[in-house]
Amino acid sequence: MGKRQIVYKAGQIRGNSDLIDKEVNLITIEDRVWHGRIVSVNQSEVILRDARSGKHKFPLDQIDKIYRDIVTDY
Repeated sequence: MGKRQIVYKAGQIRGNSDLIDKEVNLITIEDRVWHGRIVSVNQSEVILRDARSGKHKFPLDQIDKIYRDIVTDY
């Protein structure tokens, strides 16, 4: 088994409903990394729920990128 990463840059995040309920790492423009599941994505913000069930709102202009790790068979 292997892993691969899918990286979403800022321009690919806005309104991307494929990200909802996915476990991700979110990196802000200040280089802070947040880990959790995406609750919602709209035209202006992303809402992330962390492992302690805390919700965090991130305006899209504060997000550098989001990436997901995917387990593969190879």
